[in-house]
Amino acid sequence: MKLCSNQSIPCEFLKGACIFLSDEDEGRYIKDVCVDLEKHSIILIDDNGNGMYWESLRNASIQFQGAR
Repeated sequence: MKLCSNQSIPCEFLKGACIFLSDEDEGRYIKDVCVDLEKHSIILIDDNGNGMYWESLRNASIQFQGAR
């Protein structure tokens, strides 16, 4: 499935989604979404409390966890 450009979703939809950094990655769940005001960047906080900068997720895949 291809996504059209300029898509937008509320940040709340990211919470609970599972991020896979590679095909071998077991995945990590997003627990929170933050903004680094100094770097003008979005940070996704995983279930272990680790922060992942949006820019570092270029090759990652995401699996949304159903309807809310």
